[in-house]
Amino acid sequence: MKNRLTKDQISKIRLLARDGYSLKSISEKLYVSKSTVYYHAKNYGHKMTKFNVNLLDERENGYVRFALDAKRDGDVAKRLAQIMEKAGKKMNLLSWKSNTIAKTCSKELVNYIQSYIEYTQGEKNLLANKEWSDTFKYGLIAGIIDSDGHVHAHLGTEIKTVSSKIFKNILTILQELGISANRKMRDAPSNSFSKKPRFEIYIPSAEMKRHKSEIPSAKVARYLSSADISEKD
Repeated sequence: MKNRLTKDQISKIRLLARDGYSLKSISEKLYVSKSTVYYHAKNYGHKMTKFNVNLLDERENGYVRFALDAKRDGDVAKRLAQIMEKAGKKMNLLSWKSNTIAKTCSKELVNYIQSYIEYTQGEKNLLANKEWSDTFKYGLIAGIIDSDGHVHAHLGTEIKTVSSKIFKNILTILQELGISANRKMRDAPSNSFSKKPRFEIYIPSAEMKRHKSEIPSAKVARYLSSADISEKD
């Protein structure tokens, strides 16, 4: 079987191994035996490791990000890769069209995320917990900003979501951290696929400046050198 593979098949096996796919997933994806995959990929992959959340501090525990803009979010990708590496997992950054895909394989990471995010009838919900430390909450807000937020040069920050539950939970967390924010709901645009309304949260620059040292956001860090710009909100 090993000798019957084409050069293209062998190349695909090695490429998938470099990207962190398991022997089983490569075998199922390419319809070849695991022993054949191992034979061709043993020197091209890396040993699978477990995601160890205990190696992360509270801010890092609260930070999550996987979908990135290739031109603008290189700093976010680097931040995420550093966190994953600290937790013992290699993260591959792959270019796809105008995006950078941050990818890792870990059952432990999936279980960890599912302990904080719930998917019900196609809608995400943040499983907010009052027992979370403030440090964890700041890390969570940083991850949300880098994932679904836009930071202006004067540090005013917008967060948008189509989930009413996540919207309410973010507002609750901001309130618990003593961060004032404006809120509004907009109807879905005419070209919207989901047709769901948009929930928007705006954190004024004065509030972001007051809490900037506690929020480990890559997007916020871009403008910290100019954070003393006069209030423009």
